[in-house]
Amino acid sequence: MYLVKEGDASEAICPHCKTLVTTHYRTRTYRLASSGVDVPGALVAVCDLCDQVATIPAQTTPRIGEALRLRKEESLEVRIPTHLEDVIRLLASHYEAPVQTFRPGLLRFYLRELASDAQFAERVNTLAKSDMARGPARARLSLRAPEPLLAEARERARRVGMDTDAQMLRGLLLAAKEDVLDGGDSQRTLRLGGAAQAEGAACPRPAPPARQRRARARAR
Repeated sequence: MYLVKEGDASEAICPHCKTLVTTHYRTRTYRLASSGVDVPGALVAVCDLCDQVATIPAQTTPRIGEALRLRKEESLEVRIPTHLEDVIRLLASHYEAPVQTFRPGLLRFYLRELASDAQFAERVNTLAKSDMARGPARARLSLRAPEPLLAEARERARRVGMDTDAQMLRGLLLAAKEDVLDGGDSQRTLRLGGAAQAEGAACPRPAPPARQRRARARAR
């Protein structure tokens, strides 16, 4: 794919000047006329006569798509007990991932698990109503997620008896603790590890061969 760069010259029919003009590629905030969404940092071809955007190169299309997707995302904000916020930090430490980048990936991962697995949803509901889920809600937890994902997760949560987003997230965090920190679900732990690596986590170290493990056990 041919890439243009800032400062390159080209020609285009300017929709404002209604004629063939010389253009130069500039980085600007481009507003989509159809939706009013602003696309910051977009590389666009600017008319040399009127200084308006004449054309959009193909390489800018994914940036526009990203801006539209973010517009469609919904914010979820709840308050949770401090010890449940600590669970997020413990999980990030387990995967050696920066907590700020790991947190949204963790929550989206478990929202998807909730939305797609009825049996898991029942377990989350039980955990959400357990004693460990209770406590003064002093920590604020916020997340931006695709609207369809949140809608599916909320519908599943309501179906099994969780009436609020706070209940849903409390149960999800306790499920994550059981899966990863308590060794409850090795497959889900492995899949979450792959997602964590995409957020900056360290690659997992390979387990030592069985011979080495036996030798260490005897040494103890």
